[in-house]
Amino acid sequence: MPPVETCYDILGVAPDATPDEIRAAYRRLARRYHPDVNPDPDASERFIAIHQAYEVLIDPEARARYDLSLRHQAADAGGQAAWAPGFTWRAQAPGSEAGRPGTIAALVIWSMMVLLMLVLSLLLRLVIGGRQR
Repeated sequence: MPPVETCYDILGVAPDATPDEIRAAYRRLARRYHPDVNPDPDASERFIAIHQAYEVLIDPEARARYDLSLRHQAADAGGQAAWAPGFTWRAQAPGSEAGRPGTIAALVIWSMMVLLMLVLSLLLRLVIGGRQR
């Protein structure tokens, strides 16, 4: 498994960085990777990671929990990461198991059922209409 970037790595600050240093690093990286400024398709994903890292590190309670999880993670050499290389927010739509032929077959069957219902309703009208006269 490839090494995982921590929030500190994402912002490029030391683990003992002050809130002012974190804010400065966030502003510098946000200007660089903001999707309105940087046309690179990966810039928006990187900007999201930068913003999430900033939110974690700027809040003292969240930062304490994060540091604790990093220490626990280092001890276990596992767990959930803040940012993994190759991670993407772009999801693939689930594919249909039937595929195109299955979809066409389903449409044909439904069409035949609708047509059969129409024919039966016309026959029923003829039978009922003939009895009323």
